[in-house]
Amino acid sequence: MQSAMTRRDYAWYRMDTNRNLMVINSILLFEGPLDMARLISTVAHRLPNYPRFTQKVVTRRGKPYWTEDLAFNILNHVKLEKIGHEVTRQELQAHLTVLAHVPLDENRPLWEMTVIDQVEGGYAIVFRVQHCITDGLGLVHVLNHLTDDNDSHGRSPAAEGHPHRAQPVLHPVCSRVVKGVSWLKIAAHVTRLALLLPDAKTRLKAPLAGNKQLVWLPPLAMDQVRAMAKRMGVTLNDVWVAAVSAALRQYLAERGERVEGKSIRAAVTFNLREKANAFQLGNEFGLVAVELPTDLDDAVQRLRESSRRMTAIKKSHQPRATMAFLSIAGCLPRILQRFALNLFTSKGSVVLTNIEGPARPRYLAGSRMTDLICWVPQAGMIGVGLAFISYAGQIQLALFVDTDMVPDPERLMTLTQDAFAELERATRASAEHVPAPAADGELATQLPSAA
Repeated sequence: MQSAMTRRDYAWYRMDTNRNLMVINSILLFEGPLDMARLISTVAHRLPNYPRFTQKVVTRRGKPYWTEDLAFNILNHVKLEKIGHEVTRQELQAHLTVLAHVPLDENRPLWEMTVIDQVEGGYAIVFRVQHCITDGLGLVHVLNHLTDDNDSHGRSPAAEGHPHRAQPVLHPVCSRVVKGVSWLKIAAHVTRLALLLPDAKTRLKAPLAGNKQLVWLPPLAMDQVRAMAKRMGVTLNDVWVAAVSAALRQYLAERGERVEGKSIRAAVTFNLREKANAFQLGNEFGLVAVELPTDLDDAVQRLRESSRRMTAIKKSHQPRATMAFLSIAGCLPRILQRFALNLFTSKGSVVLTNIEGPARPRYLAGSRMTDLICWVPQAGMIGVGLAFISYAGQIQLALFVDTDMVPDPERLMTLTQDAFAELERATRASAEHVPAPAADGELATQLPSAA
């Protein structure tokens, strides 16, 4: 079976560079013990229901196609790595950082699972997927399909076959993106983005070296963060943006860089996919340029300003315009795509994303998943990415950086955690002055249909 790759997915595929691999890195932590045979059997039976995971990318006459890998073997993609002793979080973090530097094999389907045993009494799965296969919401759909809501499934090897295979939906370039949005409006937004001046020149704009590091923090309680949003009548996404703004402000200040009067801009992901269509995979999101309120010292003011700016963007066509821009970029020669991408990414310093994960605990091959952590890749000249993913009543914060820009990412993570604590105190103190809560309490930002 062969099918054409969409131009938008092709744009993500071609963004891969030695300094910024376009790979979504995630880690799934499980309670033990590990039953490797059962795990492989479950993955072998369920994952091929998505054709992209058994297909490789080929280029014919300059056009990209998904084609079935006739030599596909699940054992080439799911591998057990024995460390030989009980693995601590710090060791796991260091090992994952090493894996994050390794390109995926382009002669095979672009994904891999590395299973690491003896991790804090259980085991871990490092799941790496090239961004051309899917985005964050699509990956969550894949994980939901791989796992169960209890531990009773997959006790014996699964039968062969690929029931209910998800079929890719082919559509003209940008046709769904611009539904209800005129090309004139899209062109206007793309032009506006191109004419934006780059944001403040801080250490976050240093040249990329390609030396990456991944870190994460113990999770926050979802109810605690949701309560902050409810007190102030804002969304969870607004709380996230405000906390990151505070952390970046403090991080730069500690290094002698004052941000008063300066603009630090983030590329924030906005989901444009209906949840019912998540099984189709691919990339269905836009990127928007948001000026972070890093110049504001007061936590409540920062939160309100974050909400105001995010609300304005949600009402605009900017997310759909950037999504269409990526589709157009996929039609350009590689050198022109890289120029366009570098032009766009020069406008900001960081990438922010949030992902709404499973609301209840999930089980894989009988083992309960305790933690789900995901890192957002960066493109072009951006070397700092922060991700915010929910799972089973908790929220996980994860940071992926180029260490020439952020040599001590643990400090930036700690400051982000401190910023949430500051917001907790500030929103409680201001609760009596807050208007009625907003109706929108969703974690993942969903845009209204364009008029």
